[in-house]
Amino acid sequence: MLKNRKSGILLHISSLPSKHGIGDLGEQAYHFIDKLEQMGQVYWQILPTNEPNGNNSPYDTSSAFAQNPMFISLESLLSDSLLENRDLKGIENQDSSKIDFDRLKKWKFPLLLKAAKTFQKTHKHDQNNEFVAFCKMNEHWLDSYAAYKVLKDKNNDLPWFEWDNDLKCFNSKAIERVLQYEVEELEIIKIIQYFFNKQWHSLKNYANEKNISLIGDLPIYISHDSVDVWANQQLFKLDDDGNMMVKSGCPPDYFMEEGQVWGHPIYNWQKHKEDNYVWWISRLSFLTSTVDYVRFDHFNGILKYWEIPVKHENGINGKWSNGPGKHFIDALYDNIPRLKILVEDLGELSNEVIELRSFKNIPGMKVFQFDYENISKNEKENKVLFTGTHDNDTLIGWYDKELKDPFRNGKINFKSNELRQIIDNNSKNIHLEIIRYCMETEYPLVIVPLQDLIGLESDCRMNEPGTLNESNWSWKYNLDDLNDSLVHTMKSITHNSGRA
Repeated sequence: MLKNRKSGILLHISSLPSKHGIGDLGEQAYHFIDKLEQMGQVYWQILPTNEPNGNNSPYDTSSAFAQNPMFISLESLLSDSLLENRDLKGIENQDSSKIDFDRLKKWKFPLLLKAAKTFQKTHKHDQNNEFVAFCKMNEHWLDSYAAYKVLKDKNNDLPWFEWDNDLKCFNSKAIERVLQYEVEELEIIKIIQYFFNKQWHSLKNYANEKNISLIGDLPIYISHDSVDVWANQQLFKLDDDGNMMVKSGCPPDYFMEEGQVWGHPIYNWQKHKEDNYVWWISRLSFLTSTVDYVRFDHFNGILKYWEIPVKHENGINGKWSNGPGKHFIDALYDNIPRLKILVEDLGELSNEVIELRSFKNIPGMKVFQFDYENISKNEKENKVLFTGTHDNDTLIGWYDKELKDPFRNGKINFKSNELRQIIDNNSKNIHLEIIRYCMETEYPLVIVPLQDLIGLESDCRMNEPGTLNESNWSWKYNLDDLNDSLVHTMKSITHNSGRA
C-alpha cells in the first residue's frame, strides 16, 4: 500500500532532450531529476529499459535482463576517457522532436564498440575491477546473453529458432565449440552492459538522494526471439523445434472486435511452479535492484490469460487459461525482500484480481481517460491514478477527439459536478485543470505523462496500440517545453493539493 498522497511524472529515458538523437543517462537525465524535485514530485516512472527488438518497442525485447545500449551516455564515456572529443564532433546535431532509430543505431553502436575496446585494452590485466565483479554478479543471465548476441551475428541476425539444431536446442557443448574463438567479442558485449549498469546506478543514486523514487516497468511477456526463451525453452509452450504452439493476445472487446494478437510465447506455468518460479524471482530481483517500485504490466494474466492457436491471425478463437495466481505472488514476496509493486489491472477485471491484489495490499491502476465519468474527489481506492499511459493519446488529443463532441451532445454523465464544470469551461489550459482535479483526489499516487503536463497534441503520444508506425516510441521533449513557468505551475498544483 502506498502511504501518504504523492505524485510523479511518466517519461521514458528515450524521451529526454538530447543532441545525440535519443534521450540517455547523461546530463539531461540529472536535470530532469532536478526539475522533478523543484515541482514537488517524488516519483519518476519510466518504461522498460531492456534492449528492444526490431520494432523499437520497449515491450518487445531481446532479453528480460540486458539493457538498451542506446541509453548509454556518450559524454560519460568521454569523461571516462573511453572516447575522444573528435569522436563526438563528427556527429551532426540530432536535437529533433522525434528519434530516427535506424540512423541512431548506425552511428552510435560503432562508438559504443570503440569505447568498449578501449576499456578492454585498458583493463586487460586488472582482475579486481568493478567490471569483473559485475560479470560475476550477473553471470546467470550475462553469459547466455553474450552468447546469444554473438551467435545471432554469426547467423545473419536470424531468430534463434532458425539456427542449426544443435545451437537452437541450447546444447552447451555445441555453443562452446562455436564460440571458442570469440572470447573478445563476448567480453565486449558484457562491457557495454557494464557501461549501462554503471551509468544507471549513478543516476539512481542521484535520484534517491533527492528523494525521487524510480518506478520501473515489467512486461508480463517476453519475445519469442529472446535469449530468455532460447536458454529456458522448457519454461514456455514450444514444440521440439522451438516454435510456439500458442501465442499471447486478448479477446474481442469494445475497442477491437477481432481481439488482439500480441504474439509472445506463453509460459508453461506448471514448469515454473515445479522449480518455485526461480526464473521469475531472478527477473524481479534484478529489476528491483535497479528501481524502487515495479509496475507489473498486464497483471490480470497472472490470474487468467488469453491463449491463441499459433496459426490464427486474430484473437477471436483463443481461450482462457488459468495463470499461477496467489501461489506465484507468494513465491515472489517470500524470495524478494525489497519487492514493491503496483499493477496494471485494466481490462478484464474480476473480483479474483481484486482479491489477488488485496492479500499483499498491492495498488492497482485507474486511468482518467478510461474512467473520468466515475472519478470523484472523495473516492478512496488503493489505486494509482494516471491521467494517461504510454498507450493513451495525450490529454489534449483525447479531449479534442473523444470528449468534446459527446460532452456537447449531453452524452456524458459525470459523477463529479466540478469535473463537469472544468470540461464545460473549456479553458486553453484544460490539461492543467484536469491534472489539478486528479491531484486533489484521494488516490494515494497520481502519475502524469510529461506530454499531458506540457499540453501537447496527439502527434506527441508515445504509442498507438495495434500499429507499427515509425512515430511510435519516438517522441522526445525539447528543453523549452519544461520551462520555469510550467515547473512553477506544477509546483503550485502539487503543494495546493497536499501532495508535496
